[in-house]
Amino acid sequence: MNQEQLFNIYSERFCSEADFAYRFCTAATLNKKEAHRITHDAFKKISANLAQCAKDEYPGMSLVILCAREILSGGEIKPGKLDDLDPAVADLAHIKDRKARLALVAADICGFTHAEIATLLTGSPEGAKEAEQLLSSARETFYGNRKQSISPVVWSWLAEAVDDNIPDSLAGEFDQIRKATTAFDSIAAVFRLRRGQLQLAVQNFRLSPADIEKLKTMVASPDIRHTQEAEKIEQISSFEANRHFLRQMAFAAAVLAVVFVVVYKSAPRKPVLNTLEVLSYESLALVEDGKDRLDLPTDNLDEVKEYLASYPELGFKPKVLTSKSTGLNVEGASVLDYDPTKVAVVIYADPNRNDRILHFTMAGQTSELPKAEPGNFQGLIYQTYASDTLNMIAWNPAPGVLAIAAGSRGATELADFVRRGELGM
Repeated sequence: MNQEQLFNIYSERFCSEADFAYRFCTAATLNKKEAHRITHDAFKKISANLAQCAKDEYPGMSLVILCAREILSGGEIKPGKLDDLDPAVADLAHIKDRKARLALVAADICGFTHAEIATLLTGSPEGAKEAEQLLSSARETFYGNRKQSISPVVWSWLAEAVDDNIPDSLAGEFDQIRKATTAFDSIAAVFRLRRGQLQLAVQNFRLSPADIEKLKTMVASPDIRHTQEAEKIEQISSFEANRHFLRQMAFAAAVLAVVFVVVYKSAPRKPVLNTLEVLSYESLALVEDGKDRLDLPTDNLDEVKEYLASYPELGFKPKVLTSKSTGLNVEGASVLDYDPTKVAVVIYADPNRNDRILHFTMAGQTSELPKAEPGNFQGLIYQTYASDTLNMIAWNPAPGVLAIAAGSRGATELADFVRRGELGM
């Protein structure tokens, strides 16, 4: 590969994962300044060995491994100002052991497996047992209750348990331990809620565009930099050439603006629906009362589809997720009428976890909602929102259609539910 090809790989694959590495470092150290330094050093190592690293299939994990080694090999890193961090993140300070905190961050924020966490901590997946012990200790500290005595196996495999992803080799043993753990359901509920809050909170950690540009210049050759500078000069020249035209247009725009204001103030306007606030309220009410608040209580998905498809003047074509592929049971549907906006809602229930997921659809776009960090789960692009009791993800299943899934599960779990439901449609 030539230098330009290597730079493109570095820029598109590694630099796109810079925020992922920075979030890991910030959550692991609780020190934004040190997180910047460690992330920068990891990119230095990548850029120094770019020809070999360019073949890496998992650049995000490679960056996190380099960051973890720096955190573990260096001296003690004291947390920064915890008041500057979201409380969900600041609570990680209760995990005093560095390795244990790294294990929890890798598992519950980055989504790494036990083998990947072992590689992170020891350099080899063979250290999975040590990783499980550290993860168990960290989760007990972060999610646990001192009055509860819970098996380390439950703590170390809790994420897989709530995500219904326990390995077959462990399923029998874990099921016995789970049945013997009377507090398992309450522990799982706390875990789902706090993990979701943690995942949402760390999304606020991101590098600035200037920081990303600094990372890119580590491998930009003089020729590439010259090309980039020439492009910038061309952009500036183009701007200057258009400046005169823009000045001419400014007066016309001002006149049009005055006309627009007069027309806008005199024209009747429809009330604007505060989507997130309203649907948060509806979600909490539906989770509590369930079927009692539904227009159509039914466990028949075909009846739900027919009901929504035949609803008059809905204004959009609702998307109904297939319940069988999600592993949840449908409980029914309603149409919430906030004249002129109508919102379709389908309720799905999981009897094993004793929780519900609400699937709302309405006319709209995610761009109409408050800005949020985009997530990507197997091609599902979504935005995440959270309160103390509720997590929500929003996406566009079709042009002009806005969908929102709400529940106590974390954003990734909600995205997994949606993806499964969409694949079964």
